[in-house]
Amino acid sequence: MKTKLLTRNQNNPKLSILREIKKSQGLSVTELCQRVGLSYMGIKQHCIGLEREGYLDTWRRPKGMGRPEKAYRLTDGAKEFFPSRYPQFSLQILESVKEIYGSLGPEKILHNIYKAETQRYETKLEKLDGESRFRGLAHLREEDGYMAEYSFDNSNRTHRITEFNSAIQDCLDAFPMIRDYERQMFEKILRTKVRRDEERVSGLYRCTYSSVSAS
Repeated sequence: MKTKLLTRNQNNPKLSILREIKKSQGLSVTELCQRVGLSYMGIKQHCIGLEREGYLDTWRRPKGMGRPEKAYRLTDGAKEFFPSRYPQFSLQILESVKEIYGSLGPEKILHNIYKAETQRYETKLEKLDGESRFRGLAHLREEDGYMAEYSFDNSNRTHRITEFNSAIQDCLDAFPMIRDYERQMFEKILRTKVRRDEERVSGLYRCTYSSVSAS
């Protein structure tokens, strides 16, 4: 299986399976059937193939009652299916700048980068406001490879943009200040206070930007 062939067709069932598992801590065949809309045997065969090719592995997940069930999760090899914006190259640049100019060097570069990114998003969203602006930003982040989704929490009237992939994860880990730059960028674009929550467990990456009501 060639990655390029898969990613050219967003409706490819194998890619759909990988994307759904990416959004979770692991899924059983039954759960994948509900999300992808294929038969049990169809999902099972695709999962077996993806496991054989090194993109999935399995473990026995405890259940409240009965025997543990078999669930699939992504391996490191599956990262190639989820876009990155040249993180290793960018990381090398930032580390070189830090080595030559000191700790303030990367911060100045990141400030300029996020200023430009904010303006890029603003230009594309200038005619949108309120919920439409949240939805528009989620769409743009999806295009940029962040696997972003918009949702609205009716219980506390909160708008949310949830991202299941970080297109700059290596840089994010090496330069934690990026987290604050991203939060500030979201606040400027969405014109409201934003809380950023990041979760990583069992191969799951989930970053949620939630609107914060003024007190």
